[in-house]
Amino acid sequence: MRLKKWYAIQTYAGSELKVKDDLNDRIRKRAWERAVESFKVEGEETFFLVPVEEVITSRSRRGSATEYRIPYDYDLVAKPNERIQRGDPLARKPERHIEEPAKITDVELLQRVIIELTNRNEETYLVPADKHVRRDIRVGEKIRNGVPLTTDSDERFVIANRGTVVLRDKVRRVTFEHPDGKEKKRLISEKYVARIRNGMSLDAGDKIEGEEVIPSRASGLLKVKEYKDKRVVTIQRIEKRRLFPGYVFGRLGLEDEQMMELIEGIKGAVRYVGSKFKPMPIEGPEMKLIKRKAGLLAVPTAATAAAAAATGEPKIEIDFTVGEVVEIVEGPFADFTGEIKEIDKDAEEITVMVKIFGRETPVRLGFEGIEKL
Repeated sequence: MRLKKWYAIQTYAGSELKVKDDLNDRIRKRAWERAVESFKVEGEETFFLVPVEEVITSRSRRGSATEYRIPYDYDLVAKPNERIQRGDPLARKPERHIEEPAKITDVELLQRVIIELTNRNEETYLVPADKHVRRDIRVGEKIRNGVPLTTDSDERFVIANRGTVVLRDKVRRVTFEHPDGKEKKRLISEKYVARIRNGMSLDAGDKIEGEEVIPSRASGLLKVKEYKDKRVVTIQRIEKRRLFPGYVFGRLGLEDEQMMELIEGIKGAVRYVGSKFKPMPIEGPEMKLIKRKAGLLAVPTAATAAAAAATGEPKIEIDFTVGEVVEIVEGPFADFTGEIKEIDKDAEEITVMVKIFGRETPVRLGFEGIEKL
């Protein structure tokens, strides 16, 4: 058995995971486990790695952000900047109960339309149930000012400011008269209103509205923004992307004949990187990169701009230009050199193109993550 070294096996793009599984099976069938390094990946043992990185994106599969309108009378159940799974509760409005004895003196059926303006404030329109709201007034539709909401173009229900329809539902406006003669009105969604009717007397603690829960329709990272009328919750999808498409990596101590036998006949496995006829181990910064991704080597870090600001140090100034070749000093790609492709001064980030196994890969870093050669 030889000293174990890192090797890269080139595969057809898209077949990396299948090749990895086939290679694992072959190692076990030939009882070569002692000559091959094993790893724990997501709780499973494997002899080969297909490095992936998690990328957070605010775009859904359909290409638009996954947003939820959460009014302030809802309790936010999910925590900002934490992961959430599809079906988990985002927000909850608890059951509502009458605070003191009251008599219901009026129950008015209404149709509610809420328009979100361009500044993200909202306007609410309450249309009597005997009116017909136009069918083209749908949630998600943009609407301009001056458009009537009802089919009879009633001038009392005309859009005042252009915006987007964010809610259309049926509600009941219930009037409660208390023993001291005071009246209170509540808007209750028809879907969650308790069994109440005009003329009914209620005792303190009687339920008037059922619980409502808003579930997440997607999995990802939860972001929250606060506005005047509501919170806007966005679920940013977390995608797993192959860091090196077309490659499988392993730390092998097999003899040359065994190395060639390992990949012979494996569908999708082309050859070892470095030589078509003789396996060549990975060396230099590429080897360090694989070890960092496997958790076998510490990832270098640099002081961030945020840390500098916290200590009172001045904001980072840059002296780099697009097209300049620099060295990466932070993250898994530390020790690589590459050409600057893009500089984003607002985000204080820079994109460097590095060559890995002969292919160019874009790497996005903070300004502090690179140095001049």
